Amino acid sequence: MKKLLIFILLITSITQAKQDVQDVQDAVVKIFTAKQSHNFNEPWKSHGIQRVSATGFIIDNNRILTNAHAVSNSRYIQVRFGNNPKKRDVELEFISDDYDLALLKFKDNTDLPKIKPLKFTTALKLKEKVVVYGYPVGGDKISITEGIISRVQMQKHAFSQKSFSTIQTDAAINPGNSGGPVLLNGKVIGVAFQGIRGANNIGYVIPSHIVKHFLDDIQDNHYDGIPTFGIQWMSLESSIHRNMLGMKENETGVLIKKVNEHSVTNEILKKNDVILKIQDFIVGIDGSIQFNGNGRIGMGYILEQKIFGDKLSIEILREGMRQTKTFTLAPPRKEAIIDVYKSHVPPSYYITSGFVFEKLSINYLNQYTKSYMNSRYTPYNLITMQDNPPDDVDEIIFIVSVLPDVSNEGYQNLRNIAILEINSDKVKNFNDFIEKLNKQRYAVLKDVDENEIVIDNQLSKQRNEKIKQIYNISSLSSKDLNAIH
Repeated sequence: MKKLLIFILLITSITQAKQDVQDVQDAVVKIFTAKQSHNFNEPWKSHGIQRVSATGFIIDNNRILTNAHAVSNSRYIQVRFGNNPKKRDVELEFISDDYDLALLKFKDNTDLPKIKPLKFTTALKLKEKVVVYGYPVGGDKISITEGIISRVQMQKHAFSQKSFSTIQTDAAINPGNSGGPVLLNGKVIGVAFQGIRGANNIGYVIPSHIVKHFLDDIQDNHYDGIPTFGIQWMSLESSIHRNMLGMKENETGVLIKKVNEHSVTNEILKKNDVILKIQDFIVGIDGSIQFNGNGRIGMGYILEQKIFGDKLSIEILREGMRQTKTFTLAPPRKEAIIDVYKSHVPPSYYITSGFVFEKLSINYLNQYTKSYMNSRYTPYNLITMQDNPPDDVDEIIFIVSVLPDVSNEGYQNLRNIAILEINSDKVKNFNDFIEKLNKQRYAVLKDVDENEIVIDNQLSKQRNEKIKQIYNISSLSSKDLNAIH
């Protein structure tokens, strides 16, 4: 009788395991997206239509979680359940370019199959076995691969070029797996999102605590984003440097190089402060903290657990004195001069006399930093402005290129030139730029190297419509500007 009971329990266990696997497969969908991204080199245009496929999975309330890069700049999105050939229309509900996460909803909730939503867990340890579900290239059916958690570390996201905590696994993650669930003991520990080209069995996963941060953020139907320290810092690996700053023999921390002007920490922290401790975390000389028994991770991990409105305490060393500062996390009082990456935002531009002017953005710079092919054309003069923007400006306006015309003779090879002044007046923002540009007949533009560019507005008025026709330009300015031609 005892043997029979063990046998029955074994069969029941196997049956339940098969059912659990089937439930996961049923919840994983293949995503089909028609995308059209903005062209930041020719800002009056869009790039061609791109058709891509990715993976997503059902969570609570019949919503679909996936990667932002899978559905950004989407014009049309459909999903297909694995056991049903019918495609269903969905739409983008929320997107976080920073975290590379997006939430989709069905346009029509009628006649949806009954699917068990996948549940999350934040409990993980190195060397634990994980299972990746998705629809990678090489076939049309669902793919299931296995591996282990090999490490957890801060890793730059290819999509946003920002660094967040990331799980690394040796389970196969290939193009098409993006947005798929990665499971540990039947629960989702994260979302597959990128690999390393040319490397074998190195895949990266957005951990579930970041997913939770995103889902909690949008509870009020608005995505607020991620708190930041609002500082630039450097490591203190040099014992000589630490001694000079008055740090104790075994004391660790990092040195603040700059506090961003509009950050909430601007009145709390100062240049040359040493950050010793954040909350209960001792900060290492490389900016790392001890992480849940899984080694060390960058101190930015602390903010991945916080939302705006939470309090944060920081212990610092200032001029030899130890102090503890407590403040409430809040968004910057003003947008950054070079804004964060926003996939859905078109370029701000203005064209006159064939000069194509644009507002400098991370979107523009990322097209170079993401692409090896563009490396020889990379505008390093503009990229360095991210860390050292001009004083007293809200936006940086630059010449993208010059469309050859009689009205711009002598300037036709100019590219990526930041303009700081017009007729000796500092440029504050794009609308201010346009107003100063058109104020008098000759506009003398000055770049960061004091070079001068002269535009004849009288000639511009004669040539602008012709330039528009020659180069097939739909509009000489973007809709967000007050420009009138």
